Amino acid sequence: MLVERRPVPGRGVAYGTQFEGHLLNVRAKNMSAYADAPDHFVKWAQRHYCSSVKADDFLPRPVYGQYVSSQLREAISLSASAFRCIQGEAVSLEQVADRCLIHLANGQALLADKVVLALGNFPPADLQIPGKTTASARYVANPWSPNALNDSAADRSVLLVGSGLTAVDVTLELRARGFEGTIHILSRRGLLPQRHAAVPFPPFQMDHTPQTVRGLLRMIRLQVKNAEERGSNWREVIDSLRPVTQQIWRSLPQVEQRRFLRHLRTYWDIHRHRIADRIADQLTSQLRSGQIQMHAGRITEYHEVDETVDITYRVRKSGDIRKLRVDRVVNCTGPDGDFRRVGSRLLSNLMQRELARPDELALGLDIADDGTVLNAQGSPSNFLYALGPLRKGKLWESIAVPELRVQVAELASLLVNSLPAETGSSISTGSEVLASINS
Repeated sequence: MLVERRPVPGRGVAYGTQFEGHLLNVRAKNMSAYADAPDHFVKWAQRHYCSSVKADDFLPRPVYGQYVSSQLREAISLSASAFRCIQGEAVSLEQVADRCLIHLANGQALLADKVVLALGNFPPADLQIPGKTTASARYVANPWSPNALNDSAADRSVLLVGSGLTAVDVTLELRARGFEGTIHILSRRGLLPQRHAAVPFPPFQMDHTPQTVRGLLRMIRLQVKNAEERGSNWREVIDSLRPVTQQIWRSLPQVEQRRFLRHLRTYWDIHRHRIADRIADQLTSQLRSGQIQMHAGRITEYHEVDETVDITYRVRKSGDIRKLRVDRVVNCTGPDGDFRRVGSRLLSNLMQRELARPDELALGLDIADDGTVLNAQGSPSNFLYALGPLRKGKLWESIAVPELRVQVAELASLLVNSLPAETGSSISTGSEVLASINS
């Protein structure tokens, strides 16, 4: 059974966009759903999107959404009688004997042997700014909520709080919607994601890595220097770390992980999560023309005046106090990973029942190596598993397709091997089981 709130499963927030200007941040050759078939997505796109697609292309995200949906349809067609897609929201779980009862928001209940939490990213954390209230009309808390930017074309200026990939996406969509004014982008460090470049990179040789963030930074800088001497650049080094990032992260003591999050996370993000050349060119052009203005600092006050917002912020380097007057403020700080505050009824229920707990870094849930959710006492569940961003505290790299497809394959194998041989009677797929629950 697949429980999904949206009418069309498989798209999520990222691939549910209908705007063709939102491109993948990864080349097509690295976006196959299957680790053992790396050219699968490229071949699919050549057949179903455009015959001239190349492996190094950055394709529109809606196209990838169609790809994911097509793979789901194909999987269903192989065993249609053993699959049910239920549009709804799971709000609570409870263990019944050795099985799990899943309650939906509409009152329906489902019974299953195993449950996988594949919840994706959550909206950004609400900005806590003096002067902003729940009644603030010029503030957009979640840029991905329906109709969030619908009436933006008439604005003269907009402030985006946060300068990562979300801010890039919102900038592109604002322009596509006809917004011609100034886009102010403010973040603590005022840094935008870097661009991709076509550089070959060898596998990273990890005979030994330092156990401190300072040592890792020194090692990476040395590797960058060596790459530049070979005529390459820092991208070669960052990309070469990709296969071993999870291993490096897990080898760090927790105090060093916290130090990384506090001091280096932003710098890692802008170099690791890069954007396509075409998008980078658009941003560069608008920065040069003044259509985009960057600011580094921290907001200290929010005050709505008629149809505008006065924003006061403290400049990062000088400490000076400056003000901006804009027509709208959009929260672009990126997904919130602290599940103690994301407002998910399901996660709140899991923690209330002590079936799950946040990881110690507040990046996701506490998860065992195989994806099993750990309960409040730290013991592995016998029915509950997690995928994707929920595992970020354990793995750090747990949001991109190259990592997700490996997680999915490994967890699918574990689940299949853990189920009784008579799967038809052990998985709740028919009306008979639902009728017995409802009674």
